[in-house]
Amino acid sequence: MINKIKTALTALIVILVVGSCYNKDESVTLLQADPAVNLSYLKFINVYTSPNPSAALPAAGPSVNIFVNNVKINAAAISYGGLFPAAPAYTAVKPAMGTNIKVILNRLTGGPLAGDTLSNKNYDLAANAYTTFYLADTIPNPTPFNPFLVPIQELVTTAPVGYFRARFVNMIPSADTLEVFSPRLNAVIFKGQLYKNATEVIELPTYLVSDVLQLRKVSAPATTLQTLSFFPTSSRVYTIYCSGNITGTPKARVLTSFTNR
Repeated sequence: MINKIKTALTALIVILVVGSCYNKDESVTLLQADPAVNLSYLKFINVYTSPNPSAALPAAGPSVNIFVNNVKINAAAISYGGLFPAAPAYTAVKPAMGTNIKVILNRLTGGPLAGDTLSNKNYDLAANAYTTFYLADTIPNPTPFNPFLVPIQELVTTAPVGYFRARFVNMIPSADTLEVFSPRLNAVIFKGQLYKNATEVIELPTYLVSDVLQLRKVSAPATTLQTLSFFPTSSRVYTIYCSGNITGTPKARVLTSFTNR
Protein backbone atom coordinates (compact mmCIF):
# COMPACT_ATOMS: atom_id res chain seq x y z
CA MET A 1 0.00 0.00 0.00
CA ILE A 2 1.24 3.47 -0.83
CA ASN A 3 1.54 5.96 1.99
CA LYS A 4 0.19 9.35 0.83
CA ILE A 5 1.80 12.55 1.97
CA LYS A 6 0.06 15.82 1.20
CA THR A 7 1.83 18.98 2.32
CA ALA A 8 2.99 22.37 1.01
CA LEU A 9 6.70 22.64 0.33
CA THR A 10 6.71 26.23 1.59
CA ALA A 11 5.67 25.08 5.02
CA LEU A 12 9.13 23.52 5.46
CA ILE A 13 7.56 20.69 7.43
CA VAL A 14 9.59 17.56 7.78
CA ILE A 15 7.83 14.82 5.90
CA LEU A 16 8.13 11.16 6.60
CA VAL A 17 5.79 8.38 5.69
CA VAL A 18 7.24 4.93 5.46
CA GLY A 19 5.24 1.73 5.16
CA SER A 20 5.95 -1.56 6.83
CA CYS A 21 8.76 -3.71 5.45
CA TYR A 22 8.36 -7.19 4.12
CA ASN A 23 10.66 -10.15 3.88
CA LYS A 24 11.52 -11.63 0.49
CA ASP A 25 12.67 -15.14 -0.25
CA GLU A 26 12.78 -16.96 -3.57
CA SER A 27 9.01 -17.04 -3.96
CA VAL A 28 7.37 -14.45 -6.19
CA THR A 29 4.20 -12.58 -5.34
CA LEU A 30 3.29 -10.29 -8.23
CA LEU A 31 1.21 -7.14 -8.49
CA GLN A 32 -1.35 -6.40 -11.18
CA ALA A 33 -0.45 -3.20 -13.00
CA ASP A 34 -1.87 -2.64 -16.49
CA PRO A 35 -4.60 -5.07 -17.57
CA ALA A 36 -4.51 -3.79 -21.17
CA VAL A 37 -1.01 -5.15 -21.89
CA ASN A 38 -1.22 -8.74 -20.60
CA LEU A 39 2.52 -9.38 -20.34
CA SER A 40 4.89 -9.93 -17.43
CA TYR A 41 7.78 -7.47 -17.04
CA LEU A 42 11.21 -8.43 -15.68
CA LYS A 43 14.45 -6.67 -14.77
CA PHE A 44 17.74 -8.26 -13.60
CA ILE A 45 20.48 -6.67 -11.45
CA ASN A 46 23.84 -8.27 -10.65
CA VAL A 47 24.86 -7.42 -7.07
CA TYR A 48 26.75 -10.66 -6.32
CA THR A 49 29.81 -9.42 -4.43
CA SER A 50 31.93 -12.58 -4.24
CA PRO A 51 34.87 -12.70 -6.71
CA ASN A 52 33.92 -16.29 -7.56
CA PRO A 53 32.65 -17.87 -9.68
CA SER A 54 34.38 -15.93 -12.42
CA ALA A 55 35.44 -16.61 -15.98
CA ALA A 56 38.14 -13.93 -15.85
CA LEU A 57 41.57 -13.78 -14.24
CA PRO A 58 41.97 -12.19 -11.80
CA ALA A 59 38.54 -13.21 -10.53
CA ALA A 60 36.14 -10.30 -10.34
CA GLY A 61 32.84 -12.07 -9.89
CA PRO A 62 30.48 -13.53 -12.45
CA SER A 63 29.29 -11.80 -15.58
CA VAL A 64 26.09 -13.61 -16.41
CA ASN A 65 23.51 -14.34 -19.07
CA ILE A 66 19.80 -14.74 -18.40
CA PHE A 67 17.68 -17.45 -20.00
CA VAL A 68 13.88 -17.52 -19.86
CA ASN A 69 12.54 -20.94 -20.86
CA ASN A 70 15.99 -21.69 -22.31
CA VAL A 71 16.02 -18.56 -24.51
CA LYS A 72 18.79 -16.02 -23.82
CA ILE A 73 17.19 -12.60 -23.36
CA ASN A 74 20.19 -10.27 -22.85
CA ALA A 75 22.69 -9.19 -25.50
CA ALA A 76 25.81 -8.17 -23.56
CA ALA A 77 26.62 -10.14 -20.43
CA ILE A 78 25.52 -8.54 -17.16
CA SER A 79 28.59 -7.80 -15.03
CA TYR A 80 28.70 -6.79 -11.37
CA GLY A 81 26.63 -3.66 -10.81
CA GLY A 82 24.93 -4.02 -14.17
CA LEU A 83 21.21 -4.20 -14.83
CA PHE A 84 19.19 -5.50 -17.75
CA PRO A 85 17.40 -3.95 -19.46
CA ALA A 86 18.48 -0.35 -18.92
CA ALA A 87 16.07 1.70 -16.79
CA PRO A 88 13.24 2.46 -17.07
CA ALA A 89 12.69 -0.45 -19.48
CA TYR A 90 11.67 -3.95 -18.48
CA THR A 91 11.89 -7.05 -20.63
CA ALA A 92 8.43 -8.39 -21.48
CA VAL A 93 7.70 -12.11 -21.43
CA LYS A 94 4.54 -14.11 -21.84
CA PRO A 95 3.02 -14.70 -18.40
CA ALA A 96 2.84 -18.34 -17.39
CA MET A 97 2.92 -20.66 -14.41
CA GLY A 98 6.30 -22.32 -13.88
CA THR A 99 8.34 -20.05 -16.14
CA ASN A 100 11.95 -21.24 -15.98
CA ILE A 101 14.64 -18.61 -15.36
CA LYS A 102 18.33 -19.54 -15.45
CA VAL A 103 21.37 -17.41 -14.62
CA ILE A 104 24.50 -18.81 -16.30
CA LEU A 105 28.10 -17.66 -15.99
CA ASN A 106 29.32 -15.94 -19.15
CA ARG A 107 32.50 -17.64 -20.32
CA LEU A 108 35.02 -15.55 -22.25
CA THR A 109 35.82 -18.48 -24.53
CA GLY A 110 34.09 -21.78 -25.15
CA GLY A 111 30.71 -22.98 -24.03
CA PRO A 112 29.28 -23.34 -20.52
CA LEU A 113 30.85 -25.88 -18.18
CA ALA A 114 29.41 -27.90 -15.33
CA GLY A 115 28.74 -25.57 -12.42
CA ASP A 116 28.24 -22.48 -14.60
CA THR A 117 24.50 -22.43 -13.87
CA LEU A 118 24.25 -20.13 -10.86
CA SER A 119 20.47 -20.22 -10.50
CA ASN A 120 17.81 -22.43 -12.07
CA LYS A 121 14.27 -22.02 -10.77
CA ASN A 122 10.67 -21.87 -11.96
CA TYR A 123 8.54 -18.78 -11.25
CA ASP A 124 4.84 -18.13 -11.61
CA LEU A 125 4.74 -14.96 -13.70
CA ALA A 126 1.41 -13.16 -13.61
CA ALA A 127 0.12 -10.91 -16.38
CA ASN A 128 0.66 -7.16 -16.02
CA ALA A 129 3.23 -7.64 -13.25
CA TYR A 130 6.67 -6.07 -12.71
CA THR A 131 9.49 -7.90 -10.90
CA THR A 132 13.17 -7.09 -10.39
CA PHE A 133 15.48 -10.07 -9.81
CA TYR A 134 18.70 -9.41 -7.87
CA LEU A 135 21.59 -11.87 -8.30
CA ALA A 136 22.83 -11.92 -4.72
CA ASP A 137 24.87 -13.60 -1.97
CA THR A 138 24.07 -15.70 1.02
CA ILE A 139 25.40 -14.69 4.45
CA PRO A 140 28.21 -14.81 5.54
CA ASN A 141 29.87 -13.09 2.64
CA PRO A 142 31.68 -13.86 0.39
CA THR A 143 30.21 -17.23 -0.48
CA PRO A 144 31.85 -18.49 -3.69
CA PHE A 145 29.74 -20.58 -6.04
CA ASN A 146 26.54 -19.95 -4.13
CA PRO A 147 24.68 -17.00 -5.68
CA PHE A 148 20.90 -16.98 -5.97
CA LEU A 149 18.07 -14.78 -7.27
CA VAL A 150 16.02 -12.52 -4.99
CA PRO A 151 12.77 -11.39 -6.67
CA ILE A 152 11.33 -8.06 -5.52
CA GLN A 153 7.89 -7.12 -6.75
CA GLU A 154 7.43 -3.61 -8.14
CA LEU A 155 4.59 -1.13 -8.22
CA VAL A 156 5.05 1.22 -11.16
CA THR A 157 1.85 3.25 -11.19
CA THR A 158 2.75 6.82 -12.12
CA ALA A 159 2.92 9.27 -9.20
CA PRO A 160 0.73 12.40 -9.17
CA VAL A 161 2.07 15.64 -10.65
CA GLY A 162 4.34 17.34 -8.12
CA TYR A 163 5.10 14.08 -6.32
CA PHE A 164 7.40 11.08 -6.75
CA ARG A 165 7.29 7.53 -5.44
CA ALA A 166 10.23 5.49 -4.23
CA ARG A 167 11.28 2.48 -2.20
CA PHE A 168 14.54 1.22 -0.70
CA VAL A 169 16.03 -2.28 -1.13
CA ASN A 170 18.93 -3.48 1.04
CA MET A 171 21.20 -5.71 -1.05
CA ILE A 172 24.35 -5.55 1.12
CA PRO A 173 24.91 -9.08 2.48
CA SER A 174 25.37 -8.53 6.22
CA ALA A 175 23.46 -8.83 9.48
CA ASP A 176 23.19 -5.04 9.75
CA THR A 177 19.91 -3.15 9.52
CA LEU A 178 20.36 -0.26 7.07
CA GLU A 179 18.32 2.92 6.65
CA VAL A 180 18.32 5.97 4.37
CA PHE A 181 18.37 9.50 5.79
CA SER A 182 17.40 12.69 3.93
CA PRO A 183 19.33 15.79 5.05
CA ARG A 184 16.91 17.98 3.08
CA LEU A 185 13.93 16.66 5.05
CA ASN A 186 16.01 16.06 8.19
CA ALA A 187 14.39 12.65 8.56
CA VAL A 188 14.85 8.97 7.90
CA ILE A 189 12.76 8.48 4.77
CA PHE A 190 13.42 4.72 4.43
CA LYS A 191 13.38 2.95 7.77
CA GLY A 192 15.78 0.16 8.64
CA GLN A 193 15.83 -2.96 6.48
CA LEU A 194 17.73 -6.21 6.82
CA TYR A 195 19.50 -7.79 3.86
CA LYS A 196 17.13 -8.85 1.02
CA ASN A 197 14.34 -6.68 2.43
CA ALA A 198 12.52 -3.74 0.85
CA THR A 199 10.37 -0.94 2.19
CA GLU A 200 6.91 -0.23 0.97
CA VAL A 201 6.62 2.53 -1.65
CA ILE A 202 6.49 6.05 -0.21
CA GLU A 203 5.17 9.19 -1.88
CA LEU A 204 6.78 12.61 -1.36
CA PRO A 205 6.64 16.04 -2.97
CA THR A 206 9.41 16.65 -5.50
CA TYR A 207 12.33 18.81 -4.35
CA LEU A 208 13.19 22.31 -5.54
CA VAL A 209 16.87 21.37 -5.34
CA SER A 210 18.64 18.01 -5.13
CA ASP A 211 19.06 15.98 -1.95
CA VAL A 212 22.07 13.91 -0.89
CA LEU A 213 20.65 10.75 0.64
CA GLN A 214 22.72 8.98 3.30
CA LEU A 215 22.99 5.22 3.83
CA ARG A 216 23.45 4.43 7.53
CA LYS A 217 23.38 1.56 10.00
CA VAL A 218 20.45 1.87 12.38
CA SER A 219 22.88 0.93 15.14
CA ALA A 220 25.33 3.73 14.18
CA PRO A 221 23.34 6.62 12.67
CA ALA A 222 26.19 9.11 13.09
CA THR A 223 28.25 7.28 10.44
CA THR A 224 27.35 7.66 6.76
CA LEU A 225 28.25 4.53 4.81
CA GLN A 226 27.52 5.99 1.36
CA THR A 227 25.62 8.85 -0.25
CA LEU A 228 23.46 9.36 -3.32
CA SER A 229 22.77 12.67 -5.04
CA PHE A 230 19.04 12.46 -5.68
CA PHE A 231 16.86 14.92 -7.61
CA PRO A 232 13.53 13.22 -8.32
CA THR A 233 11.27 14.24 -11.19
CA SER A 234 7.53 14.83 -10.91
CA SER A 235 5.35 11.73 -11.44
CA ARG A 236 8.30 9.31 -11.57
CA VAL A 237 8.76 6.07 -9.62
CA TYR A 238 12.21 5.05 -8.32
CA THR A 239 13.97 2.14 -6.63
CA ILE A 240 16.88 3.11 -4.38
CA TYR A 241 19.12 0.22 -3.41
CA CYS A 242 22.48 -0.44 -1.79
CA SER A 243 25.04 -3.08 -2.72
CA GLY A 244 28.67 -4.03 -2.10
CA ASN A 245 30.35 -5.28 1.07
CA ILE A 246 29.46 -3.75 4.43
CA THR A 247 33.18 -3.29 5.19
CA GLY A 248 33.77 -1.61 1.83
CA THR A 249 36.10 -4.35 0.57
CA PRO A 250 36.54 -6.08 -1.79
CA LYS A 251 33.42 -4.42 -3.26
CA ALA A 252 32.83 -0.79 -2.26
CA ARG A 253 29.53 0.17 -0.67
CA VAL A 254 27.17 1.72 -3.22
CA LEU A 255 23.88 3.58 -2.84
CA THR A 256 22.24 4.02 -6.21
CA SER A 257 18.85 4.13 -7.91
CA PHE A 258 17.00 3.28 -11.08
CA THR A 259 13.78 4.62 -12.55
CA ASN A 260 10.85 2.21 -12.61
CA ARG A 261 8.60 4.61 -14.51
